[in-house]
Amino acid sequence: MAHLVFVEITALGVQSIAHAKRLGHEVTLLRSPLYDFVTPPAERARAEELADRTIHSDDLQDAGPLLGLLREHGIGPGDVHAVLSTLSLCVLSAARLAERIGARGTPYEAVAAARDKGRCREVLRETGVPSLGFAVVTTLPQALAAAADIGYPVVIKPVSGVGKAVTSIVEDADGLRAHFAAAAEELRAMQPGLAAELDERYIVEELAVGELYSVEVAADGERFTPLVAVGRKMGRDNPVLELGCTVPSGLPSAEEAELGAYAARVCEVLGLDLGIFHVEVMRTAKGFRLVEANPRISGGSLPDSVRMATDHNVFEILVDLFLGAPAPAHPLPWRRAASHTFLAAAQDAVVPQDLPADWFEEFRPRLHSGWVRAEPGAQLRAMNGNFDTFGMIRVVGEDADRAAEEVAAVRRDIEKRLGFALTAVAESRGTLPAADQARGDG
Repeated sequence: MAHLVFVEITALGVQSIAHAKRLGHEVTLLRSPLYDFVTPPAERARAEELADRTIHSDDLQDAGPLLGLLREHGIGPGDVHAVLSTLSLCVLSAARLAERIGARGTPYEAVAAARDKGRCREVLRETGVPSLGFAVVTTLPQALAAAADIGYPVVIKPVSGVGKAVTSIVEDADGLRAHFAAAAEELRAMQPGLAAELDERYIVEELAVGELYSVEVAADGERFTPLVAVGRKMGRDNPVLELGCTVPSGLPSAEEAELGAYAARVCEVLGLDLGIFHVEVMRTAKGFRLVEANPRISGGSLPDSVRMATDHNVFEILVDLFLGAPAPAHPLPWRRAASHTFLAAAQDAVVPQDLPADWFEEFRPRLHSGWVRAEPGAQLRAMNGNFDTFGMIRVVGEDADRAAEEVAAVRRDIEKRLGFALTAVAESRGTLPAADQARGDG
């Protein structure tokens, strides 16, 4: 029996703990109230129920105190087989803890390089992997000089940010000035667990124009396998915003293989050699270009859409990798198609008070699955990042295009029912022109 330590967990990531327990392994869960906003109470309770023990700490980022907490519970360095996290905010501390106690884990330096968007681009440049023009800045004058050198439009975002926080597409110098002017207010309103990830550095990037895709790459220390490639949905009017995906990707098989090979190469040069990694890639006129390499498994609803389309659970594959199993030799075969879309308000809005409490139920017969957190009278914030969604809808069927069309139709009808505009969606389906990149870690 192995002993796995999870540093925090996501709502869907609870499946990884459940799999470890089904296999008969011991699980310790490290948790902090700083990240309660990420996982609904029911899923948090389920994770703690499944784990053999849950250890609470105000700070999960410092490996020293975490080692002390483990020792207080009778857990020494030699007692732990692997350390991992499904939460982007804790993957770096999980890697550091694994390194400190000599357990299996994603290499710390690789995680640090991937999370630092500037360093990530430097590694690609040094190893000859095609990438985008960029510069790391700390001040408005530096940003203005970098943008003038790269050429407008550009994307500006925190070097280590997540969830599309403080990220903008800017068309000119006035746009950069507006970004810096608004950044302080956005930081003040941010959840402490998110704000703690940021420093004064920003990356100014060339704006990649094309279609956005993501690839889940599995690595076992030797093999890098692109498990799945999917077409991404983003905001039609603000492509920074992430609004779902459709699987399969819609790309011709040869191009999908090229996309997978590119994403796997990115993980290899960064040294991300143990785990499952979420790599976002733009298909441009010049070829595939990295948007972001996230050193953890996909967040959001993508893992469940992949499971429904392939009959494979990526959280189970993740745990098996950390237990020493080899990465799958080939991409996961598609059995059917799945398309999901997040629901978010285009502007600050209020759910009509006269709606019935179960208003969402009228849409369920047209969906495979979905959820909403928008009771009558609820105030909804305009979407400015991944954490501003209030629901998700999913359609599963035999044809990807039809699934995407049907979920779009349901979204339009929900918009009419609510009586206010939802964030408009653009998506990549192999032939549709998409607006750009400007992605963040989700």
